[in-house]
Amino acid sequence: MASSSKADRNALIIRMVALALVSILALEWFKANYVIGVDEQEIKCIPGVDYVIGNLNDREIQRGQIYIVESEGLEPLFKNGTLLVKFLRALPGDRVTVNERGVFVNGEQVADAGLPNAEKLGREPADFYGERVLGEDEYWILGTTPESFDSRYWGSVTYDQIKARAYPIL
Repeated sequence: MASSSKADRNALIIRMVALALVSILALEWFKANYVIGVDEQEIKCIPGVDYVIGNLNDREIQRGQIYIVESEGLEPLFKNGTLLVKFLRALPGDRVTVNERGVFVNGEQVADAGLPNAEKLGREPADFYGERVLGEDEYWILGTTPESFDSRYWGSVTYDQIKARAYPIL
């Protein structure tokens, strides 16, 4: 009887170790392929979306889709490497216009007027007005509210900054 009890205990330990190893491998696989984003801001860049899952293997560029983008040169507001979640609104070759009426891509309005973050940056909204054609490796990303800190303020991002296609989960 004692040997049966010891054998049962050993079998249980082996199963627990195997389960722990499988769990660790599954977690490492998930971390290598996906990222989970949490928007804790009071005013959301994408209203109604608190969580996204980003597929690190899906960086196919499609206008109008949501992407996780790595910040670069946005200090002191965001440290380099901070992950942001935004809509991709303009691609290389597109004409982007920012003026008092809003943001336009190839003449089509993609964002309403207003640059409320200009004041926080110690600048006037007109400082961000302009028109240009995006270069070969330039992408324009926007949130959906005037309060979003996005390409309206800091210009385009590169393909290397686009880390994953993002999918809202909540």
